[in-house]
Amino acid sequence: MNSPADVPVALSAFLRGVERRGVVLAELQCGRRETGEIALAASLRAFRQYASDQPMAQWPRGFWSLLAAAPPLRQAHPEARWPQDLDWLADLSDADRMALLLRLAAGLDEDDAAAAMDVDQAAYRAALTRACPRDDAGQPDPQGWRDLAEAVQQHLRALSPERLAHLSRLRETLVLGTDRRAVVPEPEAGDAVRAPSSTPSTAPAVDAPANTRAPVGPRKPAKPFPWTLAVVALVVLCALAAVGAWWWHGQQSRLSAPATVQADGAPGAQGLADEAQVKVEALSSDNDAAARFDAAQGVLTHPDFDLLMDPQGQALSQRAGLLAWYAAAPQDRQRDAAQALAAPPQEAMDVVQ
Repeated sequence: MNSPADVPVALSAFLRGVERRGVVLAELQCGRRETGEIALAASLRAFRQYASDQPMAQWPRGFWSLLAAAPPLRQAHPEARWPQDLDWLADLSDADRMALLLRLAAGLDEDDAAAAMDVDQAAYRAALTRACPRDDAGQPDPQGWRDLAEAVQQHLRALSPERLAHLSRLRETLVLGTDRRAVVPEPEAGDAVRAPSSTPSTAPAVDAPANTRAPVGPRKPAKPFPWTLAVVALVVLCALAAVGAWWWHGQQSRLSAPATVQADGAPGAQGLADEAQVKVEALSSDNDAAARFDAAQGVLTHPDFDLLMDPQGQALSQRAGLLAWYAAAPQDRQRDAAQALAAPPQEAMDVVQ
């Protein structure tokens, strides 16, 4: 944010994100809604000058430091009232209550919360420990802490649209001020309302209030849909589709019709031939193949050439079924099979049976 003209734009976006938490923290710290809004307004006014002099990374700590140091928040209001689910805040000291709300309402970590209160981390932890809800035995109550945190978040979500609109107007008035025109875009030339040049105004110029929105020119009437052009385009597309279909049908008919030959051998018009001309050629006999391939060539090209060249492997493959049965059989069956192999063929068949 080196340019002063860019500060109001970024400042408005930053405050839009923290103003809800800021107003809830201020209200719960002092216990009165009107006093909390006064403290928030004073912090916004001071933060405008702070933001123009500091880098954007320092804005969060600067905003919460200014809000925590606001005079209306240094002590509870004499007419302070807290909701029933947040009545624990009434029994806390002002410093302990601020330490608790910076954690639950503002959502700051220990470093930023301690910097906002202008104390070290040890002092902030001590204040937060004193503000933690306690059980009947005086020990920290985790469930009480969760209930208190949920009650604060519910209070944040319960802000009415009217109050949010009021915060928006407060932000625009106090922060943007006379530089409001820097963040409001100028109307375009076609949308601006021009006064007739023949009747110059003689009334003195009056400055508009800062929170008054700039007048907006009348909107242009919506243009009717061009139905005529759409219908014409549809008709043209249909005509082109019809022409394309007619051309495609003609091409298919011309390609599928057989050609005829005139008497002189010249190609004639499309039509059906009286007699189809078929060329017949006899196939070669087996003797021709035998003349080209001898017995040796037949063995070399045999699919089982490797098996033919290994007689022992061929003999073993023929006995593969018996050997597999022999390997899987019990010992007594293996003994019978061995005897069958050693016996003559007829006796072997008897043993197998």
